[in-house]
Formats: sequence, structure tokens, C-alpha cells
Amino acid sequence: MKRKSVVALKVAVSLGILAFVFSRVDLAQIWTQVNYLSLPFVAFALLYYTGCQWLSCWRWQTVLRATGHFVSISRLLASYFAGMFVSIFLPGSFGGDVYRSYTVSQKIGDIEVAIASVFLERFTGLAAIFALALLGLPLAFKIIGRWDIILLFVVCASVISGGTLLIASPRLLIWAEPWLQKLRMGGIVARIAKIQIILRKFVQHRRAMAIAIAISLLIQLAVPFYQYLLAQQLKISISYLELLIFTPISIVVTLLPISFGGLGVQEGLWVYLFGRVGVSAEQAITLSLTFTLLGWILSLPGSIVLFLDAAGVQKLKQDASK
Repeated sequence: MKRKSVVALKVAVSLGILAFVFSRVDLAQIWTQVNYLSLPFVAFALLYYTGCQWLSCWRWQTVLRATGHFVSISRLLASYFAGMFVSIFLPGSFGGDVYRSYTVSQKIGDIEVAIASVFLERFTGLAAIFALALLGLPLAFKIIGRWDIILLFVVCASVISGGTLLIASPRLLIWAEPWLQKLRMGGIVARIAKIQIILRKFVQHRRAMAIAIAISLLIQLAVPFYQYLLAQQLKISISYLELLIFTPISIVVTLLPISFGGLGVQEGLWVYLFGRVGVSAEQAITLSLTFTLLGWILSLPGSIVLFLDAAGVQKLKQDASK
């Protein structure tokens, strides 16, 4: 019941923000700009974004190799697409990460290593996003001329960092262990402790860590360029530099689990940020929603993977109900 209430609240937040934003824009103008999209460009955009997902899987494979396991890129990519599809229907990306951990554990036979690999793949990506966001904050402040965006970023980054420490910090686990034992969750303590050992080993594997972070930086440079190409197709005047400054900040803010996968929060934030560089609210919403919808279309192959993996779907449902 509690889980359903949280999901309902996040959906309400997303719908509420979208309703507020759409009530203040010209829907006809949004439709006009969407019509600038051509099928050849959509096909190119999907291929380009698939390349970004391939890079993410290469990063994931690098992490797995550092733990002494090997999984092919094709298998990881199938799992990634399935995770993307699952994440459409679940708030945030947690559901997709659960499925990805499950599929890799079936291959390597070690659930703790599988969970740690997904965590590390996410963590190296977050490290790159945080680095680019911090570098872009001075320019963002210069463009916007207000402290609110910096304050919002710091709050969101602090919350996300705190959640990461809950998994990665041995001291915090020792402090929380008596409380978890009282809640009859001692098994979780042992599992997290093993995951922390794997995380420490990966940090010592400097070459793998450097490669994973380098791939993450490449991805975070490629995604704003993808958005730039999309903006050009939609006849929206915005530079790659502006997208490079604002996109990492937007990603950090939308990672905060207050909405349904960041939907609504991203649109409202883009209207605010890009409005400072001469982009209309209609254009910002068009760009944001088109970017999101293309991501959903790209995840459709994941539905086939899930259909063929009925056992994995059942496992995911069981985990979600706990």
C-alpha cells in the first residue's frame, strides 16, 4: 500500500507540473515544431542514441571484467534495452537496474557481483555528470544571473551522494547494522558487505576505473550533441555549449525521486533554464518531450527481450512487491 501511495504521489507530481506548464504555452506552436521531424532523422537519431547505449554497455562490461567476469556486449545491450523499457513504467531507473542485475547474475552466477557491477556502472556515469555539472555551474550562473539553480543543484547532489554512501560506506553499514538486525534484515547486511568488498576492489583496479570514467565522459559529451542535432531538426536556436552546460545540471536534478522518472520536472526545468538563452517555453517543452519520446521508442526492443524472458519479469514483479 505504501509503495503504491509513493508511486501515485510521484505520478501526481509529474502530471501536476506538466499540466501547469502546458496551460501556459501555445500547443499549436508545439505541434508545428514537432512536424519538422522527418522519418530519416528519427531513424538517424535512434541509431545515434543506440550508439550511446552501446557505450554504456562497454562501460558495464569494463566493470564486470575488473571483477573477473565476462559478458558479451550483445547480451548486456539486450539487458540494457529491457531495463530501459521497464523504467518507463516504474519511477526512476530502479526497476530497470533490478532487471539488469538479475540478467547478469543468471550469466555469472553471483548476484552480489551483478548488483555491484550495475551500481558501479551507474556510479561512474554519475561521477562524469557531476564533474561536468560542476564545471558548468559558473557559466550557468553567468547566463542565469541567479543563485537558485546552484542551490537546487547542491541540494539534489547532496541527496544523491547521501544515498550512494548508504551502499558504499562500510562505516555507515556498521552503524546501521543493529537497526537492520532488529528489523530482521541481517541478510541484507551480509550482502551489502560483500558488495562493498567488490566496490573497493574495483576502485583499486585503476585502469578499469579510468576507462569506465573516460567512457562516461564521452557519453555525457555525446548526449548533449544528440540533443543539439535534435534541436536543429526542430528549428530551435540553441548552441551545443548551452546544452553542454545545462544538461548535466538537469540530469542531476531529475534524478531526485520526486516524480515519475523525471517527467514534468525536466520539462519545467528546461523551460526555466533555456528561457534564459532566448528559447521559448514551447520550444523547450518540444525539445524535452521529443527527446523523452525517442528514448521510449528506442526502448521498445526491450519489450521483446522481456517477453522472451518470462522468468525474469516474474522475478522483477516479486522484487517490486517486497
